[in-house]
Amino acid sequence: MRHLVTLGLLVASLVTAPPALAAAAGNPMAAFVKSCETQMYMSASQCACMADRAAKELDAQAIAYLSLPALDVAHSTAMSKSMSAAERVKIDHFMATAPHQCGAP
Repeated sequence: MRHLVTLGLLVASLVTAPPALAAAAGNPMAAFVKSCETQMYMSASQCACMADRAAKELDAQAIAYLSLPALDVAHSTAMSKSMSAAERVKIDHFMATAPHQCGAP
């Protein structure tokens, strides 16, 4: 449940932060790692693990979505509405499993 709340906050923040989107477009994995460290309070090594898993399991849109600032509700809502239910489920599954596989409590 905690991860779903975190995911919702991440998505919300991505929607309202065009600078974050621009940063993600320039180096999406760096933006993902930064978002992970600052919003999920995970270590650099845990976030690097998450980024590696994301690169293997998710597409660019999903990674950008997870890189949004938590309070960017407008952008995250718009992004989530543009995704299919299957795409959202894949992101939810990733956020429910990857943190634990990368050493998060």
